[in-house]
Amino acid sequence: MKTQRCPSVDYLRKLALRAGEIMLKNFKLGMRREWKSDNTPLTIADTVINKLVVDALRRDYPHIHVIGEEGGRDVLAAKYTAFCDPLDGTIPFSLGVPVSTFCISVVRGHMPLVAVIYDPFNRRMWHAVRGSGSFLNRKRISVSEHKSIHRANICMVWWKAPPGNYNLHIVCEWLMNAGAIWMNPVSIAYFGGLVASGQLEATIFPGQNGWETAAIQLIVEEAGGRVTDIYGKEMRYGSGGCIEGHIISNGLLHDELVNIVRDCQ
Repeated sequence: MKTQRCPSVDYLRKLALRAGEIMLKNFKLGMRREWKSDNTPLTIADTVINKLVVDALRRDYPHIHVIGEEGGRDVLAAKYTAFCDPLDGTIPFSLGVPVSTFCISVVRGHMPLVAVIYDPFNRRMWHAVRGSGSFLNRKRISVSEHKSIHRANICMVWWKAPPGNYNLHIVCEWLMNAGAIWMNPVSIAYFGGLVASGQLEATIFPGQNGWETAAIQLIVEEAGGRVTDIYGKEMRYGSGGCIEGHIISNGLLHDELVNIVRDCQ
């Protein structure tokens, strides 16, 4: 029986480059899109890239369970699970706004082991292997040292009413009143990469799907940052990759952000 291996970062990087080619080929104004049951758009690039990943892992790593936003592959008693968002940021992508990424990670239990986030428009590829640091285009990166909410750059991504008891509109108001620079570009993984690179101080996501979170978690933690669920608890990936949102930061603002979300209920 063959040893069950985890895909290498170079393998995931090659997948990311192929996915990026598909994104660029299909990126244009007025592109055709459909609507999913959760009222989010779906483009041909989403489905083609998702199939690329599932087929590649079926062929090369048949022992790996795959959870993709547009479909996966069940493997009973799998040691490893691959999480993939084939096109993170479909909303801006479908509107002709080049703020999107390909995102993939491999998790064992609740621990991400290897991850890649790729922005083909700017040729920015973040990657990390547990215990080996975090990199952007093979150059080692680290989170920012900014210690205050005042003038902190914070991204909070949502596009519909979130689950949970917290009120995100109040969270935004609190952050802006405290002098933070707040934005919502609707691309979860992209801005996780920017936290790892020290360009943003934090990103808050209230959603329940961890397609992007696992990759961001590894890349940010390896860059010196901190990751919890939205309530400040340890990140856990449940059935189907479900999560309790996330707060991802440079670590210096983390407890304060957790308190802000907790108090906005």
